[in-house]
Amino acid sequence: MKFLKFSLVLFGLGLCFLSIDVQAQMPAGMPAGAARPNMPKIGRIYGKLLDAQSRKPVEYATVTVLAARKDSILGGSLVQSNGDFSVDKLPFGQHRVRFSFIGYKPIEKQVTITPQKFELDLGNLRLEIDAAQLATVEISEERSNVVMSIDRRNYTVDKDLTSQGGTALEVMRNIPGLTVDADGGVKMRNASPTIFVDGRPTTLSLDQIPAEQIERVEVITNPSAKFDASTTGGILNVVLKKNTKPGYNGSVNAGVGIVGRYNGGFNLNIKEGKLNFFGAYNANQANYNVEGYTIRENFRNDDFIGGFRQDNLNYQSRLFQFGRFGFDYQLSNRNLLTVSQSFGGGGFTMNDEQQFSNVNGSRDIISTGQQFNQQENFWRNGTTQLLFKHNAPKEGKEWTADLTYNRSRNGTDALYDLRTFDIGGAALPGMPRLQKNDGSGRSEVLTFQFDYVDPLTEKSKLEWGLRSNYKINASKLDVQINQANAGFVADTSLTNYFDVDDIINAAYVNYSAPLGKWTYSAGMRFEQTYFIANITNKNQSFEYLYPRGFDNLGKALFPSLFFSRKFDAKNELQLNFSRKINRPGWMQLMPFIMFADAQSFRIGNPALAPEFFNLAEINYSKQYDKGNYLGSVYVRQTQDVITSFVYVLPTDSSILVNSFINGNNQWSYGTEHSVKYSPVKALDLTLNANVFYTDIQGGNALGNLSNQGFSWNAKLIAQYRLPKNWNVQLNGDYEAPRIIPQGRTIPVFGSDFSVAKSHKQVWNFNLTVSDVFNTRRFGNVFSTPFFYQEVMRRRDTRFVRLTVSYRFGEFDVSLLKRMRRPGGGGGGMEMDF
Repeated sequence: MKFLKFSLVLFGLGLCFLSIDVQAQMPAGMPAGAARPNMPKIGRIYGKLLDAQSRKPVEYATVTVLAARKDSILGGSLVQSNGDFSVDKLPFGQHRVRFSFIGYKPIEKQVTITPQKFELDLGNLRLEIDAAQLATVEISEERSNVVMSIDRRNYTVDKDLTSQGGTALEVMRNIPGLTVDADGGVKMRNASPTIFVDGRPTTLSLDQIPAEQIERVEVITNPSAKFDASTTGGILNVVLKKNTKPGYNGSVNAGVGIVGRYNGGFNLNIKEGKLNFFGAYNANQANYNVEGYTIRENFRNDDFIGGFRQDNLNYQSRLFQFGRFGFDYQLSNRNLLTVSQSFGGGGFTMNDEQQFSNVNGSRDIISTGQQFNQQENFWRNGTTQLLFKHNAPKEGKEWTADLTYNRSRNGTDALYDLRTFDIGGAALPGMPRLQKNDGSGRSEVLTFQFDYVDPLTEKSKLEWGLRSNYKINASKLDVQINQANAGFVADTSLTNYFDVDDIINAAYVNYSAPLGKWTYSAGMRFEQTYFIANITNKNQSFEYLYPRGFDNLGKALFPSLFFSRKFDAKNELQLNFSRKINRPGWMQLMPFIMFADAQSFRIGNPALAPEFFNLAEINYSKQYDKGNYLGSVYVRQTQDVITSFVYVLPTDSSILVNSFINGNNQWSYGTEHSVKYSPVKALDLTLNANVFYTDIQGGNALGNLSNQGFSWNAKLIAQYRLPKNWNVQLNGDYEAPRIIPQGRTIPVFGSDFSVAKSHKQVWNFNLTVSDVFNTRRFGNVFSTPFFYQEVMRRRDTRFVRLTVSYRFGEFDVSLLKRMRRPGGGGGGMEMDF
């Protein structure tokens, strides 16, 4: 409760800032340039807005009319497709007219409207390209799907043909520098990144987020002190769609695939005046069969003493639903309130058939068996978020305060049926063995965050912030065993009830300023960590606290240091360093047994301690006429590395135990290169390659085990725009074997193909073939003096999917007025931009 109170105190502090700022800006009287109450609003300005270089119209650019000496908005409009603009119903007096659009330098004109001259022709105005803004944006007739900059990469999902109709996992698989494993885990530079949704933590998994609801994904390889210290593998920020253009717009989509794949949904945005409403819903269903196998050989003193082979056939069916709605409300010119609510739900069923056989030291089969696993799972999730943003009169000065509440619950019903027979086909003693699992869980996460940005001078900036995150997990697992048809009885060794409290309070400060021809940014983050897990049915508890007094204060401080230099508008170099922490999860800590199959099980390690990372990078970015290049060299040192560890059960050499343990150190060195190249106008090529070296030193805890070696992965995305609005896309990826503490992974490779047709820019038809050659397989090879094991499995198989989408909308700033007043026309805009 102390930490919860602390969260509320922080939120109260943010409200104090709001109160002070708002009171400080209350006007004392009539602002200069404001309309007199009784004067008619009959003024009008008009003209044409063009690109200064191409002389083409700058469609959808913003025209805003402001009071002469204050930022009060008097009217505005959007530039039409032919470049024309017009704003009417303006009051008499002196005004400022501002013209702006993304990628251009804004311009401002002074105008005076009088009773004698109340209509003004501003002529043909020209916007100049902003080179600083476009240093991270590729200029083309169509928006690029990959935009690379010195500190992050932005991946636009709408332009990715192969992920349409899928989930965020399929999006991640197509992003340069990312890989996806058989469990749906994402890796970036051989590490697991932190997943954010709209810049905040989430309880959603990636396969629960529809691709149609994602606007873009931001990839940050080495976050600064402004971000959580637990972002050891970088950040993947999933930015959901929310259009803020005046009027209404949206889309509907539906898809079907083989075998048993269906998806559909919609999104809608409505904006007028100070209010912007957004809403969306999607559903995704899939059925598929996957195969796998396990081969194991056991040794004693280098002699083969027995083995095991198991073949798996797994049938899965899943249904996921996701929706969100909310609104932005402009309280004043400088204060914005956002309220949003998302919800999700779904479940999946699984039927798994395992056929296995055991051999002796002479490789003679001594027993065979079958295990049939049936599971039904469900989940429900909801996220509520309140966000307040204040922009000060000083350009660039702002602060934000937000409160996010995530709540989820889940349940599992499973039945495991094990039957083992001798060579003659007779059931072995204790067979059949049936196990029933009845599990449920809930999670609640409350996060408060306050961020403050103050540009002290034109080139220096101070940032600081506070954050409090309070997470509660509670789960129950009841296990019953029926041995040799004797009836079900409770298994107390496998039955576990546990509660977890995980609290992190943080504060950070970051300062940026020039240093000769360089710019530096130095930051420090302090995080207080409190974790306690209770197994309530066994009266056991495990906890860790950082810092505990001043003894381990250093384990709560996380510095970052960035240096960057722009040689010109197209060349930039950056060097960075940061320190981070990875705290063990409760599933890694809990010392209860989780069976995987008849020959192995997994158990947590309550003595597991956090691991610490020291990260460093050198990045170079270059823009050129037909594309851009981003190259990186990186080093990652891990102290007290958490690693999976497999050992033979002392009481039964045929059973392997999977657990976790802290090793000594792990070093990883690598270089990553991304190239975006358009050899001809219609063709875009994106190539990414990552080569890295890993050195694992296990220390005494792992019997001085060590392993080291090189690995690499590569990805190619080719998009070609054909005549008559046809597009094709081909993706290919390859992951070479990767070092793990006791062996290596197997290579993974595959390719995807899509063809799309756009009709009248509102209809879009997309046909995708995923894993064209049906080659994507995942697995590990373990090799120790005691056993050798190969494991192979698949997450999905080749499929074909057809998706159809329809976009609609109108840039009509008086939409709601017409709905309230039939026959009403347009007119001036009474809204903020």
